[in-house]
Amino acid sequence: MPVGRDATPSLSKRSSPHATPRRAWPAWIAAVVLALVTVVPTPAQAQASTTWSRNLYVSGAMVYQDPYFTACTAASVMTMLNTIAGRGTGGGGFGWTPYRVRNSADPAEARDLTSILAFERSHDTLRSTSAGSDAHGWRNALNFYGWGSAAMTDPARMVYQDRSYGSFGAAIKAGVKAIARFGMPVGVLGWAGGHAQILTGYVVVGEDPAVSDAFAVQSVYLSDPLRRDRILNLRVSIKSLRTGNLHYRFQAYRETDSPYRDMFTTGPLPGSVAASRGASEWYRHWVLVVPVRSGLPNPDPSPTPDPAADPTPPADPTPIADPAADPTPPADPTPIADPTPDPAADPTPPADPTPIADPAADPTPAPAESASPAT
Repeated sequence: MPVGRDATPSLSKRSSPHATPRRAWPAWIAAVVLALVTVVPTPAQAQASTTWSRNLYVSGAMVYQDPYFTACTAASVMTMLNTIAGRGTGGGGFGWTPYRVRNSADPAEARDLTSILAFERSHDTLRSTSAGSDAHGWRNALNFYGWGSAAMTDPARMVYQDRSYGSFGAAIKAGVKAIARFGMPVGVLGWAGGHAQILTGYVVVGEDPAVSDAFAVQSVYLSDPLRRDRILNLRVSIKSLRTGNLHYRFQAYRETDSPYRDMFTTGPLPGSVAASRGASEWYRHWVLVVPVRSGLPNPDPSPTPDPAADPTPPADPTPIADPAADPTPPADPTPIADPTPDPAADPTPPADPTPIADPAADPTPAPAESASPAT
């Protein structure tokens, strides 16, 4: 090779008066420097090529919906809460313990699959004649069964929120960041909104998604509560998730049977209706149910009194008597009669706005397997 001959000139060249070995050294040095620049990456290049991965999947956490083919959101609630319990990532106020019963024989059991589905149906924005539940019912059940009624009714204490995104890429990055930053799984409105699935992990290249947005998603880990689809902790490439098999392709939401407004976030829009009826939260958007905080926020601490403050108020100054003043106090004014109650007023207090469904009632129709189970 030319570099080798220049670097180690022969004896005849060293003895020849016409040899000029000194001219070869700069070229040799330049070649070595070029090789080092090519082989050794800069810090920016090294950071850009870093692979980050995480998977929250817990063996035994999965709850399948079969044979209740409209209970995919309820099965996903149980699976997600089981995963959080197994990982110990629920933070303050988390009260769920692992449970996998689909239809308990105990009428007092309120957290089996059929009871959770009944709860979702009484707290969603879905049309009453539709089957299954929607993203609001899914979110409300996660918050209620995981962290209690305050996490469901107070937006400032909600651990999970349903979110819609204008693009596939924005939704997937948001799901990855939620997993990385809160250590809890993400719900996916799959089948264009007709089915519930679960993201538990990711593989990305770039910077750490736990602290940065500068990363590219390579693949995700997906599970599906429909047993027959055999999608359990499946690593799906970003290309397949975008354009692959319809069983796990993530598409924009196209369900149009959630015509009501969310009762707990005072949302200005209905859940999802056709564009011809106006704007809605989810229609033609990519929809996820994501964790937004690490458990219930701590209550504000009570103010601590200042020990240096003097709690004793100053004495009133001694009044100066007015000799002309009449010392006799005036008679009490005539009292105002209490207002007469309005006989038309309804003294009955309003009903609890967040009733819990009767766990003894089984709202699930007789299971009938269909090719496209709705949530």
